[in-house]
Amino acid sequence: MITALLTALLIVGFVWLSRGSGRRLGLIGAIGLIVAFVALPFVDVIGARTDQNLAPTALALSALYPLLWLAPLLGLVAFLVTLRVSERNSGVLLSLAGAAGLGVAFAFQQGADRFLSLRPVPGVLEVAFPLALGAAIFLLTLANAPDRRTRRINLAVTVLLPLALAVFLFSPLGARLFPNDPENNITRLRGYYQVGQAVTPKQSGLIVSDWALDVKDYLQADVQKRAQDWKDTRAKLSAPAAGTDRAKQRKDYYDLLDEFNLQRRTPGDVTPVPATITTPQDMPPGFAPGPAASDAGVRRVIARSQEYGFQTWVLFATLALGGGLIALFRRRLLVAADPALERRSELTSAATLALVVTAVAAGFHSTGFNFRDLWVNWPWITDFFSRATPPDAAFLSDVMGAMLITINIALIGTVVAAVFALPLSLLAARNLTQNTWLTRSFYFITRTFFNVDRGVDTLILALILVAAVGLGPFAGALAMAIHSVADLGKLYSEAIENADQGPIEALESAGAPGTSVVRWGLLPQVLPLFLSYTLYRFEINFRVSIVLGFVGAGGIGFLVNETMRGGQYPKAMTALIIIVLVVNVLDFISAAVRRRLV
Repeated sequence: MITALLTALLIVGFVWLSRGSGRRLGLIGAIGLIVAFVALPFVDVIGARTDQNLAPTALALSALYPLLWLAPLLGLVAFLVTLRVSERNSGVLLSLAGAAGLGVAFAFQQGADRFLSLRPVPGVLEVAFPLALGAAIFLLTLANAPDRRTRRINLAVTVLLPLALAVFLFSPLGARLFPNDPENNITRLRGYYQVGQAVTPKQSGLIVSDWALDVKDYLQADVQKRAQDWKDTRAKLSAPAAGTDRAKQRKDYYDLLDEFNLQRRTPGDVTPVPATITTPQDMPPGFAPGPAASDAGVRRVIARSQEYGFQTWVLFATLALGGGLIALFRRRLLVAADPALERRSELTSAATLALVVTAVAAGFHSTGFNFRDLWVNWPWITDFFSRATPPDAAFLSDVMGAMLITINIALIGTVVAAVFALPLSLLAARNLTQNTWLTRSFYFITRTFFNVDRGVDTLILALILVAAVGLGPFAGALAMAIHSVADLGKLYSEAIENADQGPIEALESAGAPGTSVVRWGLLPQVLPLFLSYTLYRFEINFRVSIVLGFVGAGGIGFLVNETMRGGQYPKAMTALIIIVLVVNVLDFISAAVRRRLV
């Protein structure tokens, strides 16, 4: 939560200093609060087993925590009235929405860990996905259509594509591709959206009876063990340790700290949990319901176990509050001549940016991006560098031989790709293929080939070709050439499309054949760009060819992989230093050549 708060404050500070639009910033926060409320996992909800754990949205928890409605409703009001009120009045509403969002988030975190049962909401996949697609198409096309005819076409696309998607998802084929099988825990898409409701008296009785059994079996011992683990970890951290051991000790330390925080206990606390409880509300925070209650559908909200939706909520709430305050107290440098048009533009851009920020937040979560993990494992990194220095100078001859192979892989791959990309780029240039239906068909075929080829990464091609032709640099050079054909062909064709049509039309009007038109009217214009693009692609291919060695395609990457796996870190460090030096030398040479060509 601290990271999200600091990030939002930096953005607000930048907008304040640059005298940007506080209303737009506040609208990003208000729209983001609505999206986070409806679509993003808020906190963890746990059962007795890990496969019973869930991460519902704030909307799914709102039946038990009705205050969660406050911020998104205020954000919705601010969004709806922005078109009709002044910037200062919008700032008031946006500030209220942001303040409510932050207040609700902090209150929720300190609130009770309530019990609930979850039930799926049918039709979310079939309805929400098409609506989201329609909204995205609207923001990208319809909102900025230049004329009435374009608006009609965009409107038809905005309606028909989501409708086709909804029909497909409701169809038997859609049901087979996106099944819902709760017994086998297949609920990731269809039927995945669940809302919480209060537990029944029968479920409450199971919670109480399970607690007595759990305390008797293992919970008291678990409390004592966790306190002892905390004491042991603190003692190990105060003593010298190797880098790998220190990284593990740090991880254990922070894991235990998180567990104590979730149970709202002081680290190292050995206070026993109550032997019996009379109501579910008497259960201490942070503990899961027992097996019988969990099998009956009971789950427990762990209020301090934040999911990325909670972090995103705090980010958007801070943006709404900061943007609203800027709109209230800070005048912009530029004021639009048409305030109504400006408000519509701000709504569109704010909605787009809010969705982009949401997608980025989901991306951070899915990749497990976490600065704390980097800090935890930093001793391992420093230990590696201490064992890898000084580099093994005696290994330099082997490294230079492998580096020469890597350069040749990139060189041959680039040259072969350029040879094939040049004629293909002529077929992929729209201005050269628009005259007849046959050349237009070649244009679409070539463009489709480029898109398919560029969609398959060089590393995947190398894996396939290593299996086909064996280990060694030939597989790497071939994979490089196949992938680079599409990249260079696309760049070449775009250069051809941007060429001056005057010389070409003059030669065509004089009756010159097509080869003469290309030779004398086109190539003199685009050849310097072709050479520049080829050099730039060579730089990229050189870097990629280093990675190809890790899958057996030869070169210095293969050498680095072998030395690292064998624990020969000084040799690996020698190779890494040579890689850095060669990359810089090639960059300087390539840049100098490009400056002379273009």
